[in-house]
Amino acid sequence: MDADVLTSISQQLASWADSLRQECGKIAPSVLESANVSMRIIESRSDLVETFNNVIDRAVHSIDALDCGSRSDQAEVQSSAQPAAFERGVRFRVVYDPMVFERPDLTRAMLDSVRQGEEARVSTNISTRLLIRDKEEFIIHSSGSSSRSYLAVQLSSPVLAEFINDAFTKIWETSLQVSNRKFESGTLLEDDEVQILRLLAAGQKDESVARVLGVSVRTVQRKIQTLQRSFGAASRFQLGAISARHLLVGQ
Repeated sequence: MDADVLTSISQQLASWADSLRQECGKIAPSVLESANVSMRIIESRSDLVETFNNVIDRAVHSIDALDCGSRSDQAEVQSSAQPAAFERGVRFRVVYDPMVFERPDLTRAMLDSVRQGEEARVSTNISTRLLIRDKEEFIIHSSGSSSRSYLAVQLSSPVLAEFINDAFTKIWETSLQVSNRKFESGTLLEDDEVQILRLLAAGQKDESVARVLGVSVRTVQRKIQTLQRSFGAASRFQLGAISARHLLVGQ
């Protein structure tokens, strides 16, 4: 399960919604129901913001989200419902695309959320914006390049819940776990760290890495241990595998 699963589900839901709307003729309902899925179509940005805040207001245990970073300059950068949810003890886990660092307002909003208790990670392996409430209710954005008239769908489905939650968990577990210090600097990896990760991903040993960087083997080993802690990698092999997945290393 990964981002491809979410993209596939999003596309299938969009096609299903289009089919049902066409069957209803000129009267296009905003709420579509079947035996296994209850889905509401979100057509305006104001409705989207209101729905996001309403869903977070109703959260009891958790909010999981994917933020691909693409939104209009007029969009709300942080949900106004999030501070109250933190006070209720709701756990927030959000995976951000590195694009958030390209806009100062998004970076500030993310840092504010992290300071309030949000658990944040970074991945280039997301293309869909997603919000999950208590593992049972979902908001999935339609593709930004879509020609459809609506922005997103809000749904609950026992059938799809397991697939969507598993897909999020997989993305979360393979995302970069970066320290708050690096979040605040807006620099996820220093130049020498990028070089170390590239060499590890290529299968180089500590001695070879040390020669390339012109430092001692002990310095390389210390930096590798720091990177493992920062990225939540249990081993050097896992660190190399994780880094190889992300464009952050290839830049």
